[in-house]
Amino acid sequence: MKKIARFLLKHSGLLFRMLIVLVLLAICIEGFARMGGAGGGSSSNSGGSGGMFSMLFYFIFKIIPFPFNFLLIIILIVFFIFISKLNKQATVLNKIQTNKNEVFDNNKEIKAFTEIHKDFNKNDFIKKVKIAFIEIQNAWSEKNINKVRRYISDGMYQRVITQFKMMDALNQKNIITDLKIINITIDKIESEGLFDTIHLAIYARIKDSFISNLYPNLNSKFYEEFVEYWTFIRKSSANSNIDMYSSFNCPNCGGDLSADMGDMCKCPYCGSITNSGEYDWVLSKITQADDYFINERHNIYTDKIIDKVEEISSEDENFAVQIIEDKVSNGYLQIETAKVFKDANYIKRFVTDNYLNKFQYKLNQESNFYYNRIFLNDVKLIGALSKDRKNILTVAVTCSYQRVIINNRDKAIIFDSVVKSKKEVVFISRDINAKENKGSIYAKQCSNCGGTILDTTNINCSYCGNILNSESTDWIISDIMTYEDYYTFLSENHNLFMANISPKKLEKIYKNRDYAFNNILVMIAADGIFEEEEIHFAKKLARKWGYSIKKIEGILDMAKNKLLVIRMPEDKKDKQKIYKLMEKAAAVDGNISAEERALLDEVKREIDN
Repeated sequence: MKKIARFLLKHSGLLFRMLIVLVLLAICIEGFARMGGAGGGSSSNSGGSGGMFSMLFYFIFKIIPFPFNFLLIIILIVFFIFISKLNKQATVLNKIQTNKNEVFDNNKEIKAFTEIHKDFNKNDFIKKVKIAFIEIQNAWSEKNINKVRRYISDGMYQRVITQFKMMDALNQKNIITDLKIINITIDKIESEGLFDTIHLAIYARIKDSFISNLYPNLNSKFYEEFVEYWTFIRKSSANSNIDMYSSFNCPNCGGDLSADMGDMCKCPYCGSITNSGEYDWVLSKITQADDYFINERHNIYTDKIIDKVEEISSEDENFAVQIIEDKVSNGYLQIETAKVFKDANYIKRFVTDNYLNKFQYKLNQESNFYYNRIFLNDVKLIGALSKDRKNILTVAVTCSYQRVIINNRDKAIIFDSVVKSKKEVVFISRDINAKENKGSIYAKQCSNCGGTILDTTNINCSYCGNILNSESTDWIISDIMTYEDYYTFLSENHNLFMANISPKKLEKIYKNRDYAFNNILVMIAADGIFEEEEIHFAKKLARKWGYSIKKIEGILDMAKNKLLVIRMPEDKKDKQKIYKLMEKAAAVDGNISAEERALLDEVKREIDN
């Protein structure tokens, strides 16, 4: 009773105002019902909102005796406040999990999958995941991905190799020590076409040190516990007795696999592609906890797209959304690499001639920079259309980055004070009734004959003479647009789409307060320190904005470990609102640090531009 009394006292002003409004509303509605209900049948009290409220008023004030009627009103008001609080807490930030005690196996989906795939053994699968996790961390630390190339997708390979190229340019290495896996659980299992996909949560501890002998101002060290989500894909027909994780032999012919598989996972003896999903589980992406739960909300919309692309699936039995998104991941990062090194030869084999011309024009306007950090947060199919006898898919890409400029004195100047994100839409197209695809041009294979592409400057295959960037066999990147340009394209070509999700729907997953709270946490951690006073401030702000302190522990942990990136909506007015909230938060202690001011200035410049 004391808690109820404190609650009522705390909200007494609101309760009193709502009570007055309710009483006045009821009186007014009763009067309205009398005026409108005196005539014919169409205006009777049994129909329409006036009659309904009149009955409600009569029930509360005539049937229920005093003081129970007023007690009922108070209960309804309390219920309204409770629901309002729940609505405030309905945010993706409350779902981020970084605690091992919050991550569990999805036993329902595991059981359903095992009933279909009798040979699937969860423990054997988790054993493979553990091997992959440790070997990939070691490969990353040694900057040698060849040891694990046989079981990672082409897109996953490109995610790693792009960062390696940037690290080499900046004379960097990332030393990983004290690695410990604490827990691995299966979060979700999906099936589409010929492929099965398993998403896992890996809870681990690690010591992570970025070191550059040439540019020591880029150095950073972290000791962190974290949750990452790893996605593995495999064909449903694959033999579960095959184990590529404990063997360096071809899963098809048994021959020794090359120690340097590079862009391609091709057996030198039988020509089998080991990472096709034909033989064993293949790692297709690694996702941070916050991005994973945003992606899960995106999937609500993507499922609608999948239902609409059956026409495309019927033309190609190997079609799967995961495969398309992997190709886009691969191509997009190679395009970003081409920007840095000012070399269009990186991409000419898998982009259309029109896009290549557009890219080369923009390349001349790009300033010189390297990426200190670059990774993909989200790659999501959002549209499918047919135009000019081609199937065209549109894929939303969110990329996080931090740029570095090397000045004339060979000094590294950090251009972006923190890691930021950008959003674009990639168009990928292929002829309707295309020919069989015998290789991936993204992995330097001719899609017409499967031959190895040794010279990327030559647009023709040296074996069969086929034009490499032909949409007759493989999916080719035909354009990349900003969200703003994509909105225009959508409105002008809406009738051509079989299905589409407006990026505005994806934007709504994050509310303005979510963007602001995320960015404020990034700003607080910008100086490399997340002190108790700052944690206290973050929690105080969270309470003020209606977040559950218990539920946002995940994003607070990510902020401490500097795993968050600056996020912004596309709408300029929303950006300005978020900037004002960030500025207000920075000034709350009366002292805006140099790091906070630098970040605020960057955000302001980008909004103004």
